[in-house]
Amino acid sequence: MFKLPKTPMTEAEVQPTWEYLISRERLLKRNVLVSRIIQPLGAVLFVFNMLLVSMNFGLFYFGEKMSKYFEKLPLLPSLVESMPRDGWAKVILFSILIGFIVPLLICGMVAGGFYLRDWLRYRDVQVPLNGTQAQKAQALTNLAENVYELRRKILHWTIYPESGILTGLMAVVIVFMFIDYASGGAIALQLALVALLLLTVLFGLFWFYALLAFLFSRLNALYYLSPSDWKLYELYHRTDAYWESVDPEEFAKRQAAAKK
Repeated sequence: MFKLPKTPMTEAEVQPTWEYLISRERLLKRNVLVSRIIQPLGAVLFVFNMLLVSMNFGLFYFGEKMSKYFEKLPLLPSLVESMPRDGWAKVILFSILIGFIVPLLICGMVAGGFYLRDWLRYRDVQVPLNGTQAQKAQALTNLAENVYELRRKILHWTIYPESGILTGLMAVVIVFMFIDYASGGAIALQLALVALLLLTVLFGLFWFYALLAFLFSRLNALYYLSPSDWKLYELYHRTDAYWESVDPEEFAKRQAAAKK
């Protein structure tokens, strides 16, 4: 990031800015922890549940053509057996419920526990800003810098491993189908065309899962919604400019450093 032009704040803004930064510091400490828990947790739940609903959808759409290959997989058939497959509406609604809503509710309960903990911890806690004008300005700047650094620690989740895992697991069933087809005595050209078709299907599946995983990740990130790092970066430079304007010693120190 480049440096913003320094626009000093007024003395009247010091106390409200201090209170705002204290609240943002508490929020961001919680959000850093929440992001590092619920995104991995959500990813595991999403992958497992999406695998189940994908298998259920495959059985609904292809029926017996897929069933005999699906039965070769361990554990999954028994988990999918009781899922609804008696109409498009039920299959789609059930897929949304299991693939998105249930994992989001579980992650929301975890995040809610941290929100409740912080509310009980900080509801009556006040952090005063004491000292001379220069000392207050320094404390404000240090806090603003710390809040900005906390914002940068918020987890940025990548969705490609999830997409790869789901595609790879679905590929197992597709490979079974291809082996069965090849054992039927198909000629080489037919096998090549079928293999190309299967690769195209897997490519499409990967990006379809990537889209779903991205949507789930963005929804899950709402549980630790935070101020933008750009806004906090700008606020840090405003407080820093204020400190320099009210502290002659700090101003002189910076001037000497600039000359060197």
